[in-house]
Amino acid sequence: MLNSEPQAGKYAVIARLLGLIHNLPKDQQVLLLKQLVGERVTKHLFKLIVEMSEDQQLLLLDQLSSPLETEPPERTLSLEETEPSMRENPRRPCLINADCRIQGNNFRSYILDISIGGVFIETKERVPVGETILLNFTLPTFSHPVALPGKIAWSGPQGFGVKFEGLPPPAGRAIKDYIDQER
Repeated sequence: MLNSEPQAGKYAVIARLLGLIHNLPKDQQVLLLKQLVGERVTKHLFKLIVEMSEDQQLLLLDQLSSPLETEPPERTLSLEETEPSMRENPRRPCLINADCRIQGNNFRSYILDISIGGVFIETKERVPVGETILLNFTLPTFSHPVALPGKIAWSGPQGFGVKFEGLPPPAGRAIKDYIDQER
């Protein structure tokens, strides 16, 4: 009996993890899949499709043939207004927990990509463009938490972009090292 209890706890953790993954937005699920299977994403997806029942395959084909429901960003700032070279900075896809503070409101979300110039934060909530934000996060390659101020550069239905303001040299080096590590 004692042996089955740890096993039951293990399955509860796996079920919870699968539930959390299921509730992630589709683009974040794809990012997670890419991180798990690496360059074999196409092979893995093909295998999943082949293993589907014929009804599931027809449903998938039907869904793929329908137009995507996308919503344009609510409002954006020109990158020239923020920093002309912002997009010239290398970006790294990631999944990093971030504590955010905007207008005195705190919330937790995820950084889905990062560069020396800023980050993309995933959220379904619209945030005001031009608003100041304080981000707190820890990079996997840096032992100290990073607290950075920034401005909301754009906001859309999947999240918002942040342009860092006053990036301290230690944090800048840590971000650069983290980005360079992938190459």
